[in-house]
Amino acid sequence: MELCSQPIHKLAILLVENRVSARDLVESCLESIARQNARLRAFICVFEEEARAAADLADQERRSGHGRGPLHGIPVGIKDLADIRGWPTGFGSRAYASGPATDDAFFVTRLRQAGAIPLGKTQMVEFAFGSWGTNHSLGTPINPMDQHVERVAGGSSSGSAVAVAAGMVPLAIGSDTGGSIRIPAALCGIAGLKTSAGLVSTDGVAPLSHTFDTIGPMTRCVEDAALALEALAGTCPPSGPADLAGLRLAAVDNAQIEPLDDFVRQAHYHMVQLLTRAGCQVERFRFPLELVEIQRRNGAIMAYEAYASLRTLVDDEAVQLDPYVRQRVQAGAVLSRDDYNMLLAQRHRDLQAFSDSFAGFDCLFLPTTPITARQLTEVDESSIPLSRLTRAGNYYDLCGLSLPYMPHDNSLPIGMQLLMRSREDARLLSVGARIESLLGAVTMPT
Repeated sequence: MELCSQPIHKLAILLVENRVSARDLVESCLESIARQNARLRAFICVFEEEARAAADLADQERRSGHGRGPLHGIPVGIKDLADIRGWPTGFGSRAYASGPATDDAFFVTRLRQAGAIPLGKTQMVEFAFGSWGTNHSLGTPINPMDQHVERVAGGSSSGSAVAVAAGMVPLAIGSDTGGSIRIPAALCGIAGLKTSAGLVSTDGVAPLSHTFDTIGPMTRCVEDAALALEALAGTCPPSGPADLAGLRLAAVDNAQIEPLDDFVRQAHYHMVQLLTRAGCQVERFRFPLELVEIQRRNGAIMAYEAYASLRTLVDDEAVQLDPYVRQRVQAGAVLSRDDYNMLLAQRHRDLQAFSDSFAGFDCLFLPTTPITARQLTEVDESSIPLSRLTRAGNYYDLCGLSLPYMPHDNSLPIGMQLLMRSREDARLLSVGARIESLLGAVTMPT
């Protein structure tokens, strides 16, 4: 396995033991990007010289006994909605940036303080408003899990998912407003964490929806996501994989999550059986609202807030934008301030209804996406099937984790989604780490 394809927790050991250097790791990542990026389109810009200089500094600090922790010397890709000083914040668009950023986004500063090395900016859906992962203005990232057919990576953090899945970087940062970390993580076979709202600062991040925007890590495994979150939010990492015995797990009713691809349905059934054997108290659960209605209510708030910040661009027909993204943002134009306030009040009532129905449960479980990665030629931009199972996590103010479910027959990966209450991120990662270890030891029956 190439150096850049190793998980963070193993790389951290190699770095501490001086078996590899940060410069070695950066060069490995740069070589991987140079070899693959023209085809996969994960990165829109790469900070080659800056990254080499940061790597040399990290090696010097470590030699002098000033290690900064497990991310010290780890390259990271940053979704192109975060300010990085000296570089424009493109927000996935040709029209958004007005010049280079003068400072780093707050979470980028936190990563630098932990010793991580920003390696470049990753591609994304324009304005982060879309779940297929397509970008008709700057180029669509390609899912690396199929070497023969061009498939979507999922969005909107498409480039970040591709960068990790293809072994270009061990860590990338995405954003999640309606599923934009969890969806591409699922389709690309990696771990993706939607953090609790407000846990990781969005200062210096281009906004889609201030109500729902969150920042989180995309990694090769759950343990790595925990290490990244410690740096991003200053939280204590989980003590290790949780004991699942007695965990009261709410498995969303099959009738509420259908329709599903056959393989997703089979995998979901298999996971329920696996978790039951592991000692979980698995019980059927129904959301108070149907998932398409949750999707609609989340989307209406998103559209209003997106239009409020982007109306100057989307209403100017001379500005070249993805026509599908323009349409999604302009959907907010038909909503008045009173409509918006009613939507927020409605959400407040919905949050209470959900809290009542979820009382006594520890964790929600359902697939991350209802389908596997589609071919680019099959994408229907007027439909949004990929976010039907994820938006509940945003609307109901939960933290969420997509675990990679990798079939053993070379089929496309899917994701299994865990949701917990706000600010239970550390516990979510601990439970997720244990379930991930179970997945690595089983084969789904055919």
